[in-house]
Order: sequence, then C-alpha cells, then structure tokens
Amino acid sequence: MKIAIIGGVAAGTSAAAKAHRENPEAEIILFEKDENISYAGCGLPYYISGVTDSRQKVVINTPEAFTKKYKVEVRTGHRVDEIIPDKKLIRYRNLKNNRDGEYRYDKLIITTGASPVIPPIPGIKLNNILTLRTINHADMIKNILNKNKPERVSIIGAGLIGLEMAESFSKLGLKVTVIEKLPQVLPQFSPEMAQIVGAHLKENGVDLLLKDGVVKFTGDNSVEKVITESGQEIKTDLVLVSVGIRPNVELARKAGIKIGPTGAIAVNNKMQTSLSDIYAAGDCAESTDLVSGKSIWAPLGSTANKQGRVAGENAAGGNNRHDGVLKTAITKVFDLTVARTGLSEKEASEAGFDPIGVKIKAVNHAGYYPGLDKLHIKGVFDKKTKRIIGAEVIGKNGADKRIDVLSTAIYSKLTTHDLFQLDLAYAPPYSTPKDAVARLGMVSQKKFK
Repeated sequence: MKIAIIGGVAAGTSAAAKAHRENPEAEIILFEKDENISYAGCGLPYYISGVTDSRQKVVINTPEAFTKKYKVEVRTGHRVDEIIPDKKLIRYRNLKNNRDGEYRYDKLIITTGASPVIPPIPGIKLNNILTLRTINHADMIKNILNKNKPERVSIIGAGLIGLEMAESFSKLGLKVTVIEKLPQVLPQFSPEMAQIVGAHLKENGVDLLLKDGVVKFTGDNSVEKVITESGQEIKTDLVLVSVGIRPNVELARKAGIKIGPTGAIAVNNKMQTSLSDIYAAGDCAESTDLVSGKSIWAPLGSTANKQGRVAGENAAGGNNRHDGVLKTAITKVFDLTVARTGLSEKEASEAGFDPIGVKIKAVNHAGYYPGLDKLHIKGVFDKKTKRIIGAEVIGKNGADKRIDVLSTAIYSKLTTHDLFQLDLAYAPPYSTPKDAVARLGMVSQKKFK
C-alpha cells in the first residue's frame, strides 16, 4: 500500500505516524513545501518571548528524526501542485532544484492547513508588517526584534493569537497597541466575559483600541504609522496582522473534492472526503459540532492532531472515527487563564436552541488558604432540556481545571442537576466544599424554577 500525505505539521505528522503504526509495511511519503515539519505552532508566541528558551524546543521532530522513528519518507521543499483522483496521482515540484515529479498513491491524506488572512489595506506590503502562523514567521519576528530593536508594536486583531502576542511583546519591553474592529476582544467570548480580559490588558500597559479599524499603513520602506478609521495616527516600529486564517483548500477544490459550507474540506467521521480514497484532516478540514450536530470549522491544534490520527489509521486500513468537537480553547493573557467550550448564547440561538446564560463568581480554593483568586464562570444552558451546552471560565488559577470538567459535562449531556451532583475532589489548596462547577449547577437550577 502507498500512502501520500500533503502537509507536514500537526495533522500531517500525526497521520503519518499513526498510518505507520497501523500498517508497518505501507510505503508512506509526506510532502511538505517548507523545510520544517512537526513543530508546535501553538508554542510560537512563547518561543518569540523567550519563555521557551530555544527554537529546538518547539520543533518536535526534524525530518531526519521523523523518518528514523516512523519509517516515513519525508520530502521537504516539495510543493504538491495537482491531484488527479482518476489516476490516483499527484504532481509536485521539488523547490530545491525546480524539477517536477509524480507519485501514484493508493490512499491520499490532505493536511494543507490554513493561511493568515492578509487584508487589502494600503501599505500592507511595507517592511516589518508580519503575520504569525509558521515557524518561519516566528523566525522573522525574532530576527527583527534582535536586529532592529523595535520599541513599539501594533497588533491588528484581538483574537487568541493577537492577545498571546500582546503579552509576548510586553514581556520583551515593547509598547503594545492592540487594534480591534469589533467592540470587544476575543470575539468568540460573550461581551461581559471579554470585558474582564480587556480590562486586564489595560492594567498591564496595553493600549486597546476597540471599534476601530485600520485604513492604511504609512512609512518609507518600513512601517512607521498605523492610521485608523477614527483618525488616530499610531507611531509603530512593527506590526503584527492577526485578523484570522482561512483553510487551504484550492488544491482539493481543483481536484473536484467537495468543499463544505464553512469553506473547509467536507469530511465524514472517518475523515474521508467526497472521494473515498482521499482523506483530509487538520485546519483545512471541517469538523462536526457535538452540540448542534452542524458542520463547523475548528482550526485548533488539539483537533488537528486527533483528526490526523484518525485519517492516518483509516487510510492504512484501520477503522476509527472522529465524532466531533466542542471548540474547547484556552489561552494565557498575562495573569489570566481564559477558556471556553461548547456554544455561546449567540451560537446556541442560531443553532435552534432556546438558551439561557448563567454567570457566577467563585473562587479557586478555600478562602483561608494562601493564593485565593476569583473565578468568573458563565454557563449556557438549553431551557428545554436543562442541559449545559456552553461555558466560559476566566481566572488567575483554576480556570483550566474547571473548563475541562465543563467540557466533559457538555460532551456527556449533563443537566443543571447533574452538575451539582458531580463528586469533585476537595481539599483546601485545590477547591471549596462546593466547587465552582457545582455552584454553577446550583445557581442554574434556581434559574429554571
């Protein structure tokens, strides 16, 4: 059996490794247009800030190490330009010598990922205007920081990556301005929870411009100013554009593979595309929302790894499935842990639920134990069934534990009553006799009476 994989970061390497374990006799070739594979994309902000003190630590496997460990042929610097499904053939270009080649496969896995959205703003091509998606992008940012010694940075977009980088740049001593067109940071969070994060950013010296877009960048060769819709002129030495990503699907589209309603590649729970011998996984592929049952696009590292594993196993002859996701996400913004899972109230309404939001304030552990911190928790419940269908948690300590419990509760279709009944661990350093999750269940029950 011959298995070809296009793309070599999270989903691609996960697929290749699992395919080898499932079928050690299979010939597996991984094509990657860049020179790097198998790196921790989610770790790049920490590599840039120096929290992770070396580049090697975010590179999980070199091509050579991956080949030795998994018996997979890795062809870096190879760009796949065409898939011909009828012939089970891919055509590629070796970017090292500009020679073209072909490879015939039995099964094909597409893990082409996603690319940053580059808005058509005048001046966007000035030097020192960058994005952060790959390890090459991180290297460029590090090089500018070390060589140019910038003092001011402007971040366009206040999503997860934008805020992680706001902290990273601040730790390096830069003056940070975050510009967001929407009226809040973290658009995937409810406004009242996002407001907590926005206030925390300001407390840590970040200038935050909300409800303001960028109309142009100015400068000679390098960016010097950001001009906003409100007329503000912000002096800057560096700009990070972080306004979103889009799935890389053109290769699949040209091959006649179905693109789903989200703009990503449509797949079933086996990770098969509309062509049964071709699979897709990771940031280029759709998922199923476990609450609404609808097709969604959830470009997260955890999802990419799981989807890649399922695609690799099945392409190699196995029988696994990926049921779906809750879009569970977590990040660190200075001293706060910020996390969400499931549906927001808005998403729940759009999915046909009759939602009710319940917000509580709790604490991370017993009040008499040192290190007491607040926890802000919001649950979204379905009025008809009393099931929890979404949650958000923000706090300095303990938010990660609670979001995972709440994610498990949503997956298990627990109700307000069930949340209160959960037998959660208690000791003064870790919780309270009525844990924050149980308190959410208690307060929510009252809402339904």
